[in-house]
Amino acid sequence: MSETTVLEPETQTQPEREKPPPKKRTAVAVVDPKENPMPVKSVYMMTDLEGAAGIDDWDPRHREDATTAKGVYDRAEMQRLLTGEVNAAAEGLFAAGVEEVLINDAHGAGRTILPEELISGVKLVQGVDRPCWLPGLSPRFDALIQVGMHSMTGTPNGCLAHSMSRNMIYRVNGAEVGEMEMAAYLCGHLGIPWVFTSGDLHACTESERWVDGIVTAPVKEGLGELCAIHMAPVDARELIKKRVQEAVVITGNIEPLTADGPVEFGVTRPEPGPATLREGLERVDAFTVRCTGESFWHVFHLFQGKPDFPVPA
Repeated sequence: MSETTVLEPETQTQPEREKPPPKKRTAVAVVDPKENPMPVKSVYMMTDLEGAAGIDDWDPRHREDATTAKGVYDRAEMQRLLTGEVNAAAEGLFAAGVEEVLINDAHGAGRTILPEELISGVKLVQGVDRPCWLPGLSPRFDALIQVGMHSMTGTPNGCLAHSMSRNMIYRVNGAEVGEMEMAAYLCGHLGIPWVFTSGDLHACTESERWVDGIVTAPVKEGLGELCAIHMAPVDARELIKKRVQEAVVITGNIEPLTADGPVEFGVTRPEPGPATLREGLERVDAFTVRCTGESFWHVFHLFQGKPDFPVPA
């Protein structure tokens, strides 16, 4: 087999945003997990659809042809592509000595990963009407990894770039954040570091700006909203499996992502927001709402309408 060509994040010029300065990933050799001085036993895997190799169009489930043969085929193909990368990540984690892998099927549909095709040993959070955005999260997890990731709203050339919804802009203490950073802040509140990202090259570069030492696996290079240069899925999965093992090794060197309090959390919508706001929210202008609290955990769940959502023990 010829050597896999890797799309390296350092080759890209990034947009100017108010956020941590660029940081470079340090290459780490995979070692015997028995020799790892800080063994990682439990990993929380956050997943999304838009960052997987082979995907460069929006989920067809809301298209007019969603129930036609084309719509059903297109979505089934996307599900297989994501599930293959999730399996590759899980295989790498188990090879590195991890004993528990909880996978969050976090794409908007809530049922994107194909359970029957998952490898043995993993557990899957799936479905809608969830109690929270990251079900099952607790301090017992040693690391957060993110698979199938896209970059945040407004990222130049980011394939399917968005933050929760298209054209929504989120800010934490004035800095723009995407879905990856919000998940990492929630995990960081529990002391869990974000150690690995796979997905669009622009998402990987974004990850490296936020977390010093994070390991990334860029499986495609976005050329625009609906265009990308993709690795072959088999090569993308090989890369993910290899690099997630590197991430396990260096987990002890990565600090959890936390926000200095008091934390200000703001959301800017492309259309004017609702006339009535939940208690605790403040309108900045017709398009922007914000709130302030002692932690990101608190303000995030306040926006979700669950201000008293407990911190898991």
